[in-house]
Amino acid sequence: MNSPDNALRNELATLTSRLMADELTIAEDARLTEILNAHPELIDEYADQLHLDQLLSTNLYAAVPDGISLESLEADAISEDQPAVVKVAETGASGSDFGYLTQVSVVVVLLFLVGSFVWFWGKGETNLPEEPVAVTPEPLIELPRYVGMLLDTEDAVWEDEQLGDEIAYGTRFTAGKQLWLKSGIARIRFESGAGVVLEGPAQIELNSSMNAKLNYGKLAAYVPDEAHGFTVDTPKMEIVDQGTRFGTVVDPLGKAEVHVFEGEVDIKPKAQAEQPRNLKASQAVLFTRGNTQGADIRVTPTKFADVPTPEQLVAAKSGNYPPLEAVPFEAEAPFNEFALLHINTALPKNILAGEAFEYRATSLSEQTGGVGFGHEGWWADPNFTRLMVPEQRLQWGALEGGPMVLQSRGHHHAYPSLAHRMARKLAEPLTEEFYFSLLVKYEGLDKNDFFALWFDDMAGGKGSSHSRGPNFGLKEKQFFTRFEVNKEGFSRELIDGECFLLVGRVMKDQSSDFNRLEFWVNPDGDRSASPDAVVQQETGAKPLKEINVVGMRIGQYTEVSDSLFVDRLVLGKTFESVTQPVEN
Repeated sequence: MNSPDNALRNELATLTSRLMADELTIAEDARLTEILNAHPELIDEYADQLHLDQLLSTNLYAAVPDGISLESLEADAISEDQPAVVKVAETGASGSDFGYLTQVSVVVVLLFLVGSFVWFWGKGETNLPEEPVAVTPEPLIELPRYVGMLLDTEDAVWEDEQLGDEIAYGTRFTAGKQLWLKSGIARIRFESGAGVVLEGPAQIELNSSMNAKLNYGKLAAYVPDEAHGFTVDTPKMEIVDQGTRFGTVVDPLGKAEVHVFEGEVDIKPKAQAEQPRNLKASQAVLFTRGNTQGADIRVTPTKFADVPTPEQLVAAKSGNYPPLEAVPFEAEAPFNEFALLHINTALPKNILAGEAFEYRATSLSEQTGGVGFGHEGWWADPNFTRLMVPEQRLQWGALEGGPMVLQSRGHHHAYPSLAHRMARKLAEPLTEEFYFSLLVKYEGLDKNDFFALWFDDMAGGKGSSHSRGPNFGLKEKQFFTRFEVNKEGFSRELIDGECFLLVGRVMKDQSSDFNRLEFWVNPDGDRSASPDAVVQQETGAKPLKEINVVGMRIGQYTEVSDSLFVDRLVLGKTFESVTQPVEN
């Protein structure tokens, strides 16, 4: 955390003064909160300024004798070395000369003491009397009490009057905040250390750092030891953690499920006539209006999205999220310049679109080359992607990549699950079936690694997964294609460190939407009629009449030390157009 400088201290003082004058705008209030969150070491100075204002505005007026008007007092101090001359306007009060002089003396002494306090506070002096007179100030203005923070989202659509339909990672929520998740997934960390994943449609109230109320929707929770006793209220019951991972589904009509994956939970019905229950690991119960004691059902972990990782919860503990990348790529610019001195493009002719990643820069972000793409360039995070010169060009059979490749690596598990994405718009939308091909090599393969090339009609925000459209890639050490999560068609297994040629076809099979995917891995000869995997669109997929964007992403559990190398991405009208070598 950077130390605050004088400019930041002055800004804080100005904002605090406007707050005390009741002149703070909404934007200034947000800025004040931002400063105090980013620099908690300034909170004491903020509190001191509020304290001083209360001394000046409250105790001074309370100590003024009857018959004296503070508004009529003028301090004509020429300098710090000259005494203040106090002029008292007549107020018509009667009294003895002794009483009147006494009252004036009290005011002068009071002004002198307050002025001395202001001078010492401004100079930063701490030589105050050992036994100062006790002063009881008015209660200070309370800072917002945060109880939770948004860690990440996947395809989330919110309904929030203040924050809109897309809430940024790291947004902090105050006690009593209600969240409506219309669709998608959201992960939240509570200040107690508990983490939950919410799946829409859902409505939740963040009551405190140890309590949330799920009015309806699907929720799974991971509760570490420090948050033991974390409670999820539902309309019919309380679910009290006893050191566990659990999930619950609440129906707006009253039906509810509770699944315990690890540890145990206590279920306390809100109806006094009902008896509490204790559920242990691998147990699940279904509650209905006709069976309030619950019926045993099969525990189903796959029914729930992944809870926040322990790394996410630890990273968010500081109050700032997501964390900064601490392992930057090494620069490759000089090698890129040399590699591009004498090259022939790796892209074939007569294609719809193509990218050979031939740039002199290191970063892919905002690069505008290639064929058939829009002028906006690539959207990519330089923390996870770079353009570099490989020791050997990517090659499969007679197909060879260029002198440069795109290197994409994983990220630490503390990052949002969709932190690593890249995308680019096409110059013209694709409205008819098309083929694509690309050369890929993966280093560091294990079962948790994931990579996908996706197609969609829009780029979406940072939390867009594009998981409900055409996807081709790697999952569980196998190549796959799919329209929906967990409804994949698998092909052959991937071999670590070996280059593969992937070929796909996105079709409209007697439909106005793209509804059929075909996939080939290392196709020998003309195998256009015999794909390795075929997937048909189902009702849960996103209907797409046209495709405007192509992109790639890496999975949440792909390690930073892993690398995916990609070259020669080609889109064409025929199988032959995307699998033929470049003519020399």
